[in-house]
Amino acid sequence: MKDIVYKILMMLNLYDVQDEKGNWWLRIVDKDIGYFPAALFSNMANADKVGWGGFTVTPAGSPSPPMGSGHFPNDDFIYGCYFINIAFQNESRKDYGPVTDYVDQYNDAGTECYGVEYYGDQRGDVGYSLQFGGPGGGCKN
Repeated sequence: MKDIVYKILMMLNLYDVQDEKGNWWLRIVDKDIGYFPAALFSNMANADKVGWGGFTVTPAGSPSPPMGSGHFPNDDFIYGCYFINIAFQNESRKDYGPVTDYVDQYNDAGTECYGVEYYGDQRGDVGYSLQFGGPGGGCKN
């Protein structure tokens, strides 16, 4: 008899929003759940890099844990961790998705443990999107 694994897919719409005074708000859907005064972020007037992703932590010498569901990116947004509809804003508050030619994919644990894939603009329900995650194990870090 085969083992059947049931997993729950959870999607959370998170936003970081800056108000007119320079304060930052963490928002889920349309509810503010966190507040960060502008004074905490003196270097956030502009940026030349932004990032999305995840990381795991484990004691030294221990195998790395799975990231997300433990599945590698697979372009179907069912099993791996993902960010969809990712964007950043310019000075006029217009949203832009990351242009593929300017995206760096970074994985410091090794491809045997985790994967990362940026898909660019997939349009439809996922827009600018990426997936990351994997089974973990004996990673190089």
